[in-house]
Amino acid sequence: MSTKKKSRFWIITKNTVLFIMATVFIWIVFHLALTAHEQEKYPPLGQLVKVDGRHMHIYTKGDGKHTMVLLSGLGTAAPALDFEPLINELAINNKVVVVELFGYGWSSLTNKERTVENIVEELRTALHQASIEVPYILMPHSISGIYSMYYANKYPEEVKAVIGIDPTLPQALQYFGESAPTMPQYMGYISLTGVSRLATYINPKNYLPIAEEGTYSEDNLTMTRAISAWKGYNKNVIDEINEIKNNVDKTAPLKF
Repeated sequence: MSTKKKSRFWIITKNTVLFIMATVFIWIVFHLALTAHEQEKYPPLGQLVKVDGRHMHIYTKGDGKHTMVLLSGLGTAAPALDFEPLINELAINNKVVVVELFGYGWSSLTNKERTVENIVEELRTALHQASIEVPYILMPHSISGIYSMYYANKYPEEVKAVIGIDPTLPQALQYFGESAPTMPQYMGYISLTGVSRLATYINPKNYLPIAEEGTYSEDNLTMTRAISAWKGYNKNVIDEINEIKNNVDKTAPLKF
């Protein structure tokens, strides 16, 4: 290749790289600005309580004899919105509480490890800070079955019952002969860089609940899309995924 052609090649390459970098930078700025706007437009449905100096979102409905605490599955971006149809039914005769753990919904992110010990202590602190009286009926979905098992064993006097919604139980991996999933840590930048927002634009149905039309209101679905853009695969969710094996090993000997 001649010197002239080499020079032209490197100029084109440099300009292409600069264009890509500028585009990425503009997109990230746009994402952060839009996130700030949406967070002001869609304030928390419930109350924010202080846990370890950060905010945790708790939504309550109903005032019945039993207090049911709904705990979401792994990666459910907006638990308070996702559980809405179930909340409405249960709240007719019960007090229903949804705790959005760190990294979910309107709750903050945290720098603490996503160990079962930390998650349960944060959950318990949030309930106490919100003045939710014991005992609770824990209603875990998916991975929250692990946390409910630990909670019920460590604080049995605070748990009246556990009602599983297709929960993950500590011995499930061994029973089915499966290994715990893992994800590379860099995936935790998906929400920060706006990749999650881009994904909600490309295929929004992947980030909405699977339900018959009319099950969720348009307002609910609009907020779910927005929160998925803020929180989809953030660092806490990725850490939680990578902690599954350790959390399963810690709770495998436990029983209800």
